[in-house]
Amino acid sequence: MTATGTYSIKKVSPTVIKNDDVVTISFQSSSPSTSDWIGAYSPANINISETVPVKYGYCDDSAAYLSTGAGELTFNLTNLRADVGFYYFKNGVSKPMLVDISADIVSFEDINEPLRPRVVATGDINVLNLLWSSATSTKPVMKWGTVSGVYDREVTASTSTIEKSNVCGSPANTVGWRELGLIHTAAFVGMTDLADQRVYYIFGDAASNTFSDEYVLFVPPIPGMTSTTAEGKLRPTRAILYDDLGRGSTDMSYTWNEYGRPSVNTMYAVGAEVLAGNVDVVYHGGDISYATGYLAVWDFFLDMISPVARSTLYLSTVGNHESDWYNSASYFSNADSGGECGVLTTTLLPQPQPATLNKPWWSYEVGMFHFIGISTEHNFTIGTEQYNWLVNDLQSVDRSITPWVIFGGHRAMYLNSDYEGSGSGDIEVMDLMIKNLEPVLYKYQVNLGFYGHNHVVQRQSAVLNKKVIQASTTGVDEEGNIIHLHENPQATVHMVVGTGGAGFTKNAYSDKPDWNELYFYQWGYAKLTAMNASYLYWEWVDSQTGETVDRMVITQEYPLTPWMN
Repeated sequence: MTATGTYSIKKVSPTVIKNDDVVTISFQSSSPSTSDWIGAYSPANINISETVPVKYGYCDDSAAYLSTGAGELTFNLTNLRADVGFYYFKNGVSKPMLVDISADIVSFEDINEPLRPRVVATGDINVLNLLWSSATSTKPVMKWGTVSGVYDREVTASTSTIEKSNVCGSPANTVGWRELGLIHTAAFVGMTDLADQRVYYIFGDAASNTFSDEYVLFVPPIPGMTSTTAEGKLRPTRAILYDDLGRGSTDMSYTWNEYGRPSVNTMYAVGAEVLAGNVDVVYHGGDISYATGYLAVWDFFLDMISPVARSTLYLSTVGNHESDWYNSASYFSNADSGGECGVLTTTLLPQPQPATLNKPWWSYEVGMFHFIGISTEHNFTIGTEQYNWLVNDLQSVDRSITPWVIFGGHRAMYLNSDYEGSGSGDIEVMDLMIKNLEPVLYKYQVNLGFYGHNHVVQRQSAVLNKKVIQASTTGVDEEGNIIHLHENPQATVHMVVGTGGAGFTKNAYSDKPDWNELYFYQWGYAKLTAMNASYLYWEWVDSQTGETVDRMVITQEYPLTPWMN
């Protein structure tokens, strides 16, 4: 169906752009409605009956549209390796009727621009991997060095792709499918000698001499590293934790099946902390992009996180919206991943070895932290492969090197929630984790468990089998801030940080369980600082205001003695 004469896209400007440029769409209707919208499709001439737009915007988000019929929308576009066309619809997004197609098509200055850098762990502390994306690079390389502008090391990258046959269901292999281009991987080798230092790097295509801007990577401290600051104090180990991020932007358009718009503020805030050199590692505990089978979302998501992921180590675990699918390796049989079945997240953000697609569990050490990433989306009950791996991993931790053990999984072991039933409800999963995993955490004295899935912030007591072992007491830190203190607790303390950007899950009981000390609904992230082997500092930061809303401290006697309960 072509233009009716009563709807018209008047102008698209500019029509040649770079990555992250904003395009303005001007349009006019003689009968404006709240159901009118503009869709951006890429490639521009794609069959729109077989795919969804890469972004879209509602016409009435332009303030005067309903009263005058004239409006403008802004579209912030990441480089999609193809041109972009704009289509005008009425009748809403569920049963759209096409009324006009823009004569102007937006193209990118260089579709082969190297983009979306992210640094991930390999499992070998001496080697970190850099991943990036391009369209057609034939000689992908990464150049790096320890002095800005001087790249005395050059690494040839390997290249991979994600094929439609790799995903397992719809919409990922139907209307949500979109090729994500080439995925390049190059290794930074020699990181143990450069721990707690900076390296500078560029990446791109040697065949066309097309390279990125220079970026800095803050190399994390090696396990047990105890260097001192300029003031002569022990150098702490610093991590940022969050779950349930999603994707967002500050324009007037949305990625398809939009979810997690406030995540952009979280990334601005975390990015500022990273660039200030205040972060050794970021740990994203599941529900990553919420693409749920609409693959173009991954381009926008990776673009959004790149100011964070390109400069610090980015660890992640899978959540239900990455993994779960019917009759698959996932423990829960549902459509939450949109047919992605873990393929997208484990390929685009690989986890440390030994993690694989269908066995996405791992551990990794940074400074004074031993991090564990289990998959709550795969069977973790007693006797399973994941359970046995966890026991073996915890048995191997040398607490004289990494005194603080941080356990992460997407679904929560302790959660104040009214969601029961369905076999995958909060309470059923909580009970399953308490029965199968909590005895292991207790035996090996895991200090902290953090989770998401429920989009809330919750701080729990030190708890065992739903019994409070130690409630926190109120104190004051060295700077005069109120803190909630656990002095040598004889059980694991648990936190929920499912507010990276996703919409709130407001289902906590106001009459809280004894072990739930606090819950609230704000978007933000946690900062975790190991000051030394005996003092662990937790802060929760509002990503919109920068305010530290809650502070908690865990102490432990060192060397450790067995917990007694």
